[in-house]
Amino acid sequence: MPGIRPFAGYRVTAKAAERIVAPAYDAVSVAERRAFADAHPDNFINTMRLREDFPSSAVPDTANLLADNRANFERLLGGGAFERVETPSIYVYQLQENGHRQTGLVCEISIDEYTRGQLRRHENTRTEQEMLLAEYQSVVGVSANPVGLAYPWDAAIEEALEAHTDARPLLDFSVPAGPRQRVWAIEDRISQRALSDAFARLPVTYLTDGHHRVAAAERYAGAHRAEHGDSPDAPHNRLLVALFSDRSLRLLPFHRCVRETGARSPEALREALERCGKLREADVAAACPRSHRQFGVLFGGRWHTLELPEPEAGAAAVDQLDVSLLQRQVLDPVFGITDYRSDSRLGYVSGAFDKSKDAQALEARQADGWICFACHPVSMQQLMAVADAGQLMPPKSTYFAPKPSPGIFISPRTAAAEPPNE
Repeated sequence: MPGIRPFAGYRVTAKAAERIVAPAYDAVSVAERRAFADAHPDNFINTMRLREDFPSSAVPDTANLLADNRANFERLLGGGAFERVETPSIYVYQLQENGHRQTGLVCEISIDEYTRGQLRRHENTRTEQEMLLAEYQSVVGVSANPVGLAYPWDAAIEEALEAHTDARPLLDFSVPAGPRQRVWAIEDRISQRALSDAFARLPVTYLTDGHHRVAAAERYAGAHRAEHGDSPDAPHNRLLVALFSDRSLRLLPFHRCVRETGARSPEALREALERCGKLREADVAAACPRSHRQFGVLFGGRWHTLELPEPEAGAAAVDQLDVSLLQRQVLDPVFGITDYRSDSRLGYVSGAFDKSKDAQALEARQADGWICFACHPVSMQQLMAVADAGQLMPPKSTYFAPKPSPGIFISPRTAAAEPPNE
């Protein structure tokens, strides 16, 4: 396991890729998504819009939202941007950004692997988001945004991937402000079987990106089974995934920002933070966390370093995470933030490859009245330990970059998503 499977469907054409393929959905802000979708009406992002992507004066209801997404999909499909792929294929998929390169596979697996716990998660999901994405599969009828998975590094798999990248890629393109992407197709059954056998020897895989999409796929499959019966190979039982080894993935931090409701002075805040750990004033370069339990803190127009005590011996894997230490030792006692899932005083800033951009983003938040905590990223070892223990991280604990892009591969989920009659 995992039981990787080739799939047919559609693939974006080389000519249309740069115009059609969308940026990773959660790699851009809501405002950026709105502007991008409006400026690029032929981009795949217009087939997957959410209510938050519209101004408050023009938010559609769910039925109209999904109908518009479906209409945009049909328009793109009928416009020649995608080619029909008749031969079930597995794809070698490579992403390159800011000097980092990762090579993996795009294929399908059974949703039952998630249900059985062989595909392990590490984050909670929101029911309303699951339901909307499940309805999306029913109405729009396609899966076009691969879920990110990590697998334990395996020499045979890496050798096979590298061998396929020696050939000229089918696709070689970049998305705006995103990674360079290359795609190779594996169509012959012997190569597919060799890869399938290699993956079958792995014990588990880990969900890295797309927790809501996987939960929605399980929800959709369950509803379809209840209404129509079940077949293991039915489209509703499949999950489109992008698999990368744990050694190739790069995690970036999610920084925390707090908005105080009172009028505490910088001096009073300093005294409160000094009771939590070792607080020292520092320049911006020194405040960038270099190891676990270290944080950069920005308040009163000045950067500081904060080192928190080690967790108690024998602490659970999730309690050893920096974001958990920060929550337990600082955000709760100093700011009174106990509900980190919904407290509006707690905000997040995703990390970047360039640490100077992190500092600029946090300084902009601080200028707007926020107190900012720069965090060290979670490691893959920590993520896997939490998932193996069946525990769940706080929201916004991990941020993988680069991410797979929507709109390269399209796998039908309903008969309505099959190609129109000629």
